[in-house]
Amino acid sequence: MNPAMPEASLTALMHLLAEQALLAMGVPHPMMKDAPPANPAVARFYVDLVAVLKEKTEGARTDAETAQLDEILYQLRMRAMDLKPAAETPVVPK
Repeated sequence: MNPAMPEASLTALMHLLAEQALLAMGVPHPMMKDAPPANPAVARFYVDLVAVLKEKTEGARTDAETAQLDEILYQLRMRAMDLKPAAETPVVPK
């Protein structure tokens, strides 16, 4: 295994999805100098993916994985509550 690459695991998948959700919320990655633009719809999609992961792995996780997944999902949901809905495109009358 390449030492620069983490081991493929449930924890790695949880963190990958959480990182994508945070980026979509406009939270910059530590290696980025500028915050990306927030995209609430995409952020909520990634939060929903984490929830699906939790649902589909029920009974197959370790206690530590369950605690970590619960914490990630809680933190993401709390941040998502602060997101403003994406602005709707105004309808231009013909």
